[in-house]
Amino acid sequence: MPAPRLLPENEVLTDYRRQGWTYAQIAAEYGVSEQAVYMRLRKANATRKTPGYKHLIPWRVKREHTFAFPAQMLRLLGRIEKGEVLPPVKQRMLDKWLREVKEADVVVSYSPDQPPNYASKVGGFYYSRRRPEDGDSLIRVEEGAEVRT
Repeated sequence: MPAPRLLPENEVLTDYRRQGWTYAQIAAEYGVSEQAVYMRLRKANATRKTPGYKHLIPWRVKREHTFAFPAQMLRLLGRIEKGEVLPPVKQRMLDKWLREVKEADVVVSYSPDQPPNYASKVGGFYYSRRRPEDGDSLIRVEEGAEVRT
């Protein structure tokens, strides 16, 4: 006799994802691992490729800098640009960050050698005063920066 299924039908899982639930939230709801949720959705062809954010994060980012706060916020912005509805808490975080960046009149830059500071515990990303040539951009790619191709 096969073990009882802990996860609901695929349609229920895909509906959760459309509503903005994470794999972790679904896993906690049903007492399974995140991997179990992902694998079920993958088998059902209900996963999507990780969206590219090259226009927002054009740099070659060191692995240890991947989850720096500015990188997280730029990825959230990219998700919105692609039409995704963010969970309310993430939307509030992004709105607050965008407001702070605008009020401070800064842009995000990246250098793999940038040491951590009070605003970034991981380093790499940093804020620079906006220049006229930055226009409305949120980022600035400094001369000599290694960018993805």
